[in-house]
Amino acid sequence: MKKIVLIFIFILSFANEQIIKNLIGEYKFETFNGLLEPIIDEENVKTQITYLISNGLLKLKFNHIKTIHPTFVFKNPNPIFDTKILYKNLKKLGYYYFYPIKISKDENYSITLEMKSIQYINPVSLINLMEKNGCNLIDIKKEENFTYFFNCEDRYLTTYQLSEKLKKLIKANGVYFISPNGFNKIEIKTSKLDFWYPYIVFYDENLNIISITEMDVAVNSLLLDIPEECAYIKITDNFTKENFKRGILVKGIK
Repeated sequence: MKKIVLIFIFILSFANEQIIKNLIGEYKFETFNGLLEPIIDEENVKTQITYLISNGLLKLKFNHIKTIHPTFVFKNPNPIFDTKILYKNLKKLGYYYFYPIKISKDENYSITLEMKSIQYINPVSLINLMEKNGCNLIDIKKEENFTYFFNCEDRYLTTYQLSEKLKKLIKANGVYFISPNGFNKIEIKTSKLDFWYPYIVFYDENLNIISITEMDVAVNSLLLDIPEECAYIKITDNFTKENFKRGILVKGIK
C-alpha cells in the first residue's frame, strides 16, 4: 500500500512539473527550481499559476501591443452557452474587440480568438470569473499563446432571480439576464422619463431561443407570460441601451 502511495505521489509531482515547465519554460524551471518547491506537489492549477505570477516567473505583459490568439476548449460542450459565458467574462476583463478565427466541435468545443492587447489575458482573473459560472479549469498550456481547458458541466449564467417584490436593476450595458425562479409571468417597468422599445428573449437551459418579444412602440410597462421551459430571460431595448439608462423594475407573478 505504501509503495502505491509513493508511486501516485511521484506521478502527481511529474505531472505538476510538466505543467510548470510548459508555462515558464525548461530554463526557468531549472534555474528557479528551489523557488518552485512549494508548488511542485500542488494539485490546483490556479494555485500554481497564481504563485508563478506573484513570483515573477510567468510574464504576461508585452513591450508593445500585440495580436494574440488564445484558445478555449470546453469539456461537456454547449457552444452557445460556453461562448456566451466566455465572451461575457472577457468583457468584464476589459476585452471588447475580439473575434473567432477558428471553431471546432467533436467531443469538445474549441474556439480560438484574435485580439490585440498589451498583455496575455491574466489566467487567474479569467479562471476566477469562469468559476463563478460553474466552469472549472482542468488544464492550461502555453506555446506562443495560451490554451485553456474548462469543464463546464455545471455551467450557469449569473442572473437576477425573480421575486414577488418589485426590484430595481441598473446595468450599464442595458442588457439584463433574469431567472424565472418558478414564476409564470414577469412584469417589467421603466422610468417614465425613458422611452423603452422592448426586446425580450426567452431561453431554455442551454440558451436555445424559445421565443422573442419585440416592439417598435415605446412603452413604460409590460406584463408577459413566461414559457414553461424557460430558464433565462434577456431584457434589453430594440434600438439602443440609452433607452434603458435609468434601469428597470422587475417582478414575478405566479
